[in-house]
Amino acid sequence: MDMTHWQIWLVLALVFVAADIALAGGASGVLLVLALAALGAMLAALLGAEWQGQLLAAAVAGAVATPLVILFLRRVAWRSGSSARTDIRVAGRTFEVIRQRERIGIRVHGDFFPARCANGADPEPGDDVRVIRFEGITAVVESAAPPEAS
Repeated sequence: MDMTHWQIWLVLALVFVAADIALAGGASGVLLVLALAALGAMLAALLGAEWQGQLLAAAVAGAVATPLVILFLRRVAWRSGSSARTDIRVAGRTFEVIRQRERIGIRVHGDFFPARCANGADPEPGDDVRVIRFEGITAVVESAAPPEAS
């Protein structure tokens, strides 16, 4: 069974879309951008471009798709009313407050987010916290320590 170049690009795009849905719940967008780039290469292949032209078309399609996918995902997340409590990256997890370059925050998947407590107090380095929500890049947190019995 011989597959032409455009068919290979189409299969690759479908694999990226399926992986984006399966692995990230459709939320990351990285694989979606790659799928759109593959569709750009597929279009170039259908128009008779050689492999260099197909790769160039993939790069251009990916560059155009990236900001569009980011805007789309932000709108979807904003409309859904999701909070950190339902976000699979932080829901149910505790994070240790750290100091980094004179800023107090937490690390989520290797990225630093400044943190502040929901009650207005500043968290202390070493505290265990849960994320309630994000306001921009700031993580609004609450203590993960069990309440003290009186």
